Amino acid sequence: MTTRVLISFFCDDRPGVIEQLSALIDQHGGNWLDSQLSRLGGRFAGVLQAQLPEDQQQSLGDALGRLEADGIVCSLTDAGDAPEGSPATQRLTLLGPDRPGIVRELTRALRMAGFNIRSMETSVETAPMSGEPLFRAEASIELHSDSRLDELEWQLDAMAEKMTLEIDLIPD
Repeated sequence: MTTRVLISFFCDDRPGVIEQLSALIDQHGGNWLDSQLSRLGGRFAGVLQAQLPEDQQQSLGDALGRLEADGIVCSLTDAGDAPEGSPATQRLTLLGPDRPGIVRELTRALRMAGFNIRSMETSVETAPMSGEPLFRAEASIELHSDSRLDELEWQLDAMAEKMTLEIDLIPD
């Protein structure tokens, strides 16, 4: 019997980290499935999904814990059941002057309108002409039977006006 697990990690950014993680998964009869990996500041972080024999989950968790001696902090958890079906999605893009509270306000609007974030990436970059810090976000959001698109559009318009942001919502 196999199980799916999620492994999250962070460490100093250096060559060989993914090789170490993938070797441990392989040594425990596992298969690396999905992952999101990124350098953030001077650190390297990620989350990945692996499939492995159920009787290897504890052993893999113990082996991942020993990586802390090499400066790699890991955690392992059961991946849970995949949702039935695939809900419709929309792509959301946001760009504007960086300021505290953008993610909080965006996620509040999504929750209030009944939407779920499937994935989201954010970054702060420098505006070409002014050198001003710009906040950029791209997200894939799931529409469910109780999602209210009109409510979300109203919330996003208010947020865009209040925070001088450009926000677009595009059906996938």
